[in-house]
Amino acid sequence: MGIFDLFGGKKASESAKEQEQLSAAAQKEKEMQAAMDAHADLEWPGFPKLNPVNAPELEAPQMPETVSEERKNEIGEMIYDADMSPDSLRFLSGQELLFLLTALEVFHKKAPLPGFENNHRKVYNELLSRVRDAEILYVLYDATTGYPFIDHGFGNVYFEKELAQKAAEIFAKQFRRLMVREIKVENPDDTSAVKRGFFDYLYYIGIENIIVDNGAYRARFKRNEIVAAPGEWNSEDLGKNPVNPALNFAMLDFMEELRWPVKYEKRDDVVRAKEMRMLALIRSSNFIIPMQHEGPVEVLEDGRMQFNKDTKFKFLVLNTKDDKHFLPVFTDAIEFGKKLRGSEWNAAVFKYQDILKFMGDKDGITINPEGQSVVLPKDRMMMLEVAGQQADKMKAQAGAANRTTGSSASDSQEVAVQKALNQAMARMNENKES
Repeated sequence: MGIFDLFGGKKASESAKEQEQLSAAAQKEKEMQAAMDAHADLEWPGFPKLNPVNAPELEAPQMPETVSEERKNEIGEMIYDADMSPDSLRFLSGQELLFLLTALEVFHKKAPLPGFENNHRKVYNELLSRVRDAEILYVLYDATTGYPFIDHGFGNVYFEKELAQKAAEIFAKQFRRLMVREIKVENPDDTSAVKRGFFDYLYYIGIENIIVDNGAYRARFKRNEIVAAPGEWNSEDLGKNPVNPALNFAMLDFMEELRWPVKYEKRDDVVRAKEMRMLALIRSSNFIIPMQHEGPVEVLEDGRMQFNKDTKFKFLVLNTKDDKHFLPVFTDAIEFGKKLRGSEWNAAVFKYQDILKFMGDKDGITINPEGQSVVLPKDRMMMLEVAGQQADKMKAQAGAANRTTGSSASDSQEVAVQKALNQAMARMNENKES
């Protein structure tokens, strides 16, 4: 092969590669234009609806637009790039990123976008990183409970204080009493042995679904996408220290619904269902009880204490103005610490059925007295346990029937269980109102 053949072959190779690149660029341009043509009749999306409340008198007004039309035109073009550059996302504001995510979803629903899955993940991950790495977030709290506001199962957090305040004003049109709190995601002043950040706290109160910037362009995240559950990454032993996230969530959800001063179709049924869920979880939970004891005691693997006949013990009792005596019980160490951190009272763990044995002359229990402060009188406690035992028995029968005759028998038994629980709840409510 001569020297000219060698150089000629190299030039031919470079020319073929250049032609291939030009062809790929032309194909990309063609796909982008086709996608743009498919969306020609679409306008850039606006804010999604605040929440699913449909009553006309409760319809919430929208907040002012957060992304100008000029910026929408500039940013919106990015949805047609089949391989969006992560670097291009880092210079966008939170609302601009959320607009881009919304535009991707809306336009792809109308007609497929090139590289949608990959681009959607890039934008989502950038938003997730900003939530995870934020030093300060602004959170909507419910003034009726003092806890983060739960709206249709979601906690509401915001990148900017002004946006959170506008959202609280909009929710006020739905008769929600909300406060905006500036939250340090990781508290550097926390001196406790077990460090807990804000998203760890959400785990304890059962808020696993988070919506960012609701009321404007927004996105939904799972709490465990931001940080793992406590115990998975820190030194906390969740086996010995009870946590009751499902119960905490159920109590908050019930209280917020009960204290929301509105009327709508089937509201009573919704409130009753949320109360039943809460009561069922109370019965199946372990609680921390403040107590003092003298004599031998065995601490079980799950943190519960087992006494013998020689053990002497006493429980903390809360007295009310009308001379009622309630036993304070706590869902977790956070709630226990609000009232008794550093006190002479020990933290013992008991299941609900054990607590019933300690009631004696007490009038009932108060769950998390410095928190949700849910009061359950002794007679309702007893009726709850009777109803629960009946439900357990019927569920066991349903399981046996399912193994022998199939799901239809199980379904009928489940209806019977629900009926029994409804009747028990009705009796409990009658006693409560009388």
